[in-house]
Amino acid sequence: MLLAMLYDDMFIRLERARWTLNTDIPFDDIDPSLLSPQWISDLRNICLTELSALYATEMFLRDFYTDIDFCSFVSIWFYEEMKHHLTLRKYLERCGETFDEAELPELRLTFAPGPAIETLTMHFCGEQRLAHWYTAFSEQGPEPVIRKIFKILAADELRHAACYAKYMRRAVANKPEVLPDILKMSLWMMRSTNDAPKHPTTITEPSVVSRLEDPEYVSRMLNWYLPGRDHEAPVQRRILALLSELSGVEIKNLREIPPLVRKLTASKELSPAAA
Repeated sequence: MLLAMLYDDMFIRLERARWTLNTDIPFDDIDPSLLSPQWISDLRNICLTELSALYATEMFLRDFYTDIDFCSFVSIWFYEEMKHHLTLRKYLERCGETFDEAELPELRLTFAPGPAIETLTMHFCGEQRLAHWYTAFSEQGPEPVIRKIFKILAADELRHAACYAKYMRRAVANKPEVLPDILKMSLWMMRSTNDAPKHPTTITEPSVVSRLEDPEYVSRMLNWYLPGRDHEAPVQRRILALLSELSGVEIKNLREIPPLVRKLTASKELSPAAA
């Protein structure tokens, strides 16, 4: 049985939580002297990476063409993600940086078509991870205003992840056989390292990040501000919580996912419907 559309409620909830560029960001308080040239460079790369929401939106509207509900939500997601790009660009301009619009088309990228449920899962995991990264930058950034900006952006990414989770719940409710694909994509996304971080902007070939002036900026910042192999525990905990809910089985760690996938796949193959 098809479930009710989610867009109406999401619009109200996200609008209630929305912040305002002109009033919530104290641009006049920025102190550029606290930023090293490396930080300025990394912020430029983060700002341009946020611009990739444009390419992802084109992909969503193409691959989810018949899902009017999800495509409606993408209008909110695109607006808020592009506001991230604008906020970082305005911050950098206050620090004396400039952006040449003529060079931006060189970053254009078209993503290859893929299974919609895997794309949805990949972006859910990606939003969780990006929120984790931005939270670290908000705690350890060198300048107060950029710390506030990253804190605000991290909260947005977590809200976006929650919205993706709602569509994943609906997908499983409408079509339970997609659950193994969700589990497999989640497992693959969680197997991430600082030197090969997995996010929708890093994993395609070519990737969004690979088109930038400094494709290594993500790894460098993670090794600075999130060193070690255990820092992703909050990301995995949130992803595993949703996977446990969707499957009805408590999943405590990544090792428990492959046996569950095999069990679900075997059950599907033996079901009367499959026969």
